[in-house]
Amino acid sequence: MNTIVPRSAFILVPLAAAIVSGCTAGVPPTGTAQLATTAVPAPLDKVFLVSDAWAARGGTTFELFSAGGLTPSRLTFCEGCQALSASPSLDRNRVALRRVSNDTNRDGRMDEFDRTTLLLVDLSRRLEGPFLPDGWSTSSADWSSDGSFLLHTSSPDGRTDGLYSVDANSQNNQLIIYDANVRVRGARLNTSITRATYERIASAGVGKSEIWTGVSNVNQLKITDGGPVGAQLPNSLYLVGSDAGPDYSPDGASIVFRRLTSTAVAGGTWDIMVVPSVGGTPRVIATGALFRSEPDWSRDGIVFAEANPATNTMDIVVIDPDTGTRRVLQAFAAGFRATSPRWITP
Repeated sequence: MNTIVPRSAFILVPLAAAIVSGCTAGVPPTGTAQLATTAVPAPLDKVFLVSDAWAARGGTTFELFSAGGLTPSRLTFCEGCQALSASPSLDRNRVALRRVSNDTNRDGRMDEFDRTTLLLVDLSRRLEGPFLPDGWSTSSADWSSDGSFLLHTSSPDGRTDGLYSVDANSQNNQLIIYDANVRVRGARLNTSITRATYERIASAGVGKSEIWTGVSNVNQLKITDGGPVGAQLPNSLYLVGSDAGPDYSPDGASIVFRRLTSTAVAGGTWDIMVVPSVGGTPRVIATGALFRSEPDWSRDGIVFAEANPATNTMDIVVIDPDTGTRRVLQAFAAGFRATSPRWITP
C-alpha cells in the first residue's frame, strides 16, 4: 500500500523563538466583549472556524474561533490580520492556522491572493510561529491522523501551488506533487495516511477545478469532472462548474466536496456533494442558490458554513450523510460572517 511520506512521530519543540510580534493567541481583546474570549476551546465546543464576530459590526477581518457549544470563543488576536482557515492537531490546543498579515498584492483586500503564512498556534501556551520560510504562501493545510506531520499546498516564491508535507516541528519540508502548469490546492489526507485528495486546476491561473487523489506525480486519479463551465467567480481562481474543498469520510470510502453553480451571490453559490473515493457519480446532499463553505467530515457528520438570507448571517450546518438529517450547530448574529469550520476532534 502506498504511503504519502514515511514519517515517524516528532515531539513539538518550544516556539518561543518564533513568536510573531503583535499576533499571539490568548491576548485579551480590544473590541466588543459580547462573545467569550479564552485561550483554548470551551469543553462543549465542536469546531474551529474563522469569523469577524469579535467586532462591533460585521465586515471586518477574521479571527480564529471555536464554536458549537454555549457561545463562540475568540482564540486569536491579531490587529490588522486576516485568518483564513485552521486545521486542528491531535489535541484541542494546537492548530495550523493560515493567516494574511499584509495586502501584498495591493488590491485593497487581504485574501487568498495575498501571501498567506502557515502558522503553528499553540493555544494553551499562547505561542505561535511559522512552519515555512518567508516567501512561501499556503493555500491549504491538514494534519496527519497520527499528528506527526502536515500536508499542505503551497506556492514558494510565486510559483504555482504544489503538494508538500512538513513535520510537526516545522522541519523536513518535502515536495510530493508538482507541475508548473497545474495548481494543486485544498488537500486532505485519509485517516490511514495512504492517500491525499485535492482540487486540481489545469492552469497556472484561473480554471475549472476538479477533485483528484494521489500520492505522487505518477500516481494520481481524477475523481470528478465538475459541472458545466461558466463565468469566473470574482476574486477567485474558480470558473463556474469547479469542484473544490474535498475531504475524506472517516472510513476513507467517500469524498465530500463543494461545486460552484453560479456567481449570483458574493462568494458564489455552491452545492455540497459526496462521491466514492475511487470515482463515480456524485450525489448532492445540500443544494440551492446559497454560499456554502468547504465541508469537513467526521463521525459527527459533514459540517460547513451556509449563508442564511432570512437573517442576513451565516449558519454552521451539520448534515448526516446517510439520513440527510440537518441541524444548525451555531448561528451568528445578523451581519456577521463565519466560514471554514473544521471539527476539533476529527
